[in-house]
Amino acid sequence: MPERPSNAAVSVREYLYVDTLRVRTLLAQLSSGLPETRRSDHTRQWTASLTDLDGPQHDEGTRNQEVRSLADLHVAMLEDDAEYAQMLLDVSEISKKPKNWNRGRIHRALNPGSLIRVKGPTSVIYPASFAASVNAFSSVTDDSTFSRDVEKIVNAMYGEHLTLRVYPCGQDEWDYQFSGVISDPGNYLAGEKTVLFSRLGADPQEWTTLATISRIPERDTISPTVRFERVMATLQEAVADGEVNRQVLERMIQETSRAMEGFGFSEAPTWPAISVIPLAVYRSVQASKITPELQRGD
Repeated sequence: MPERPSNAAVSVREYLYVDTLRVRTLLAQLSSGLPETRRSDHTRQWTASLTDLDGPQHDEGTRNQEVRSLADLHVAMLEDDAEYAQMLLDVSEISKKPKNWNRGRIHRALNPGSLIRVKGPTSVIYPASFAASVNAFSSVTDDSTFSRDVEKIVNAMYGEHLTLRVYPCGQDEWDYQFSGVISDPGNYLAGEKTVLFSRLGADPQEWTTLATISRIPERDTISPTVRFERVMATLQEAVADGEVNRQVLERMIQETSRAMEGFGFSEAPTWPAISVIPLAVYRSVQASKITPELQRGD
């Protein structure tokens, strides 16, 4: 085997999550008609290193691992293609400034459906696992009312999904965040959801997120309490004389949903947070090194 040149760059990523279905769909649309030179050397080398997935020598475990490797590769290919087509915006630096959030600058720069990449303190939480832990703990107590209430709230708000929060300005600036839900339609996280907390802990870590913009909330000048009171006032209009006014009913549902967002009873973010659909979460792997202080004799 030939030796690697001493100046050869090695790029390694650790992938936490990939939305395999959406990534493949976007990649198929973007790659049509683009020249092969759009791909980076690293991506081309990665492509060549993958073995044939259709080979008969692969057992199920190996096949699953290679499918994940292929999904990881597709993310790199998607980034190459989107950058070449100028369809990917890296917002890591511009989103670090609170003024860009407060003054709506970043909101005006982004379009729903567009691709972004952001690197910053990131939190991934599996609320259902937390609810299960609370439920298990309460089994040794006399009162399980609290745990049942927690479980109901968590199931209503999150179901079996994971939450993603990226805090470009730091966790102390909680309002300035990219917020998303990881539903894992491609089953990339099969068997790993319940161990995420033990692996990642409670504190945000530095990750890079590739995502599409799902929703850019508007600044709401009406308090959720006032909005909810207005909804209740129209309740009689929705159902009158044994008939349902569909227009009033649907408007009432919309306004109730907005009120729930304001109260925090919904996963949908409120201004100035921005809602995203996570496509991939990864980080670059840096080699650990023996530092001089480790070799000191004191």
